[in-house]
This record gives sequence, structure tokens and C-alpha cells, in this order.
Amino acid sequence: MMDFKQFCQLLSELTHVPHEKINESSSFRDDLGIDSLQMVNVYIQLSQRFAIGLEQWIGSADITTVGGVYHAMTRGGVQS
Repeated sequence: MMDFKQFCQLLSELTHVPHEKINESSSFRDDLGIDSLQMVNVYIQLSQRFAIGLEQWIGSADITTVGGVYHAMTRGGVQS
């Protein structure tokens, strides 16, 4: 399973945000400057890379923070 540090590195690659700026409580919009269109692209890329269904994102209480997205993915047993 992908650990949180690896997940942050992947997000850095997908978003071009330095990994030093990414932490569990980072808001994609407010802290990392990622707008809604970029966020859709992140969800699509993560979904394709890890075979995550849309229902996994929809059923998640908080997918606006890095930690929220990571926990949504790991709840589903996403493999790296």
C-alpha cells in the first residue's frame, strides 16, 4: 500500500506543487492553489492509476484536503 509520503510525492508530480508544501491538512484550493478543473484532473488520474471507482470519491466526507483524499483511497485498499 502507498504510504502518505509516497502519496504526497505523487500529488506533487500530478499538480506541479513542491512536495514540501503538501501535508495532510493542506486544502487543495486554499493552500495549494489547485482550482476545481485541476482537481477533476487529479481525481481522474488517481482513479485511472489505482482503478478507483467514482463511488469511492462520492462516498468520502472530505476530499478537499490532501489527507481526506489519501484516506478515501486507502479505505478502498488502493495498491501502489
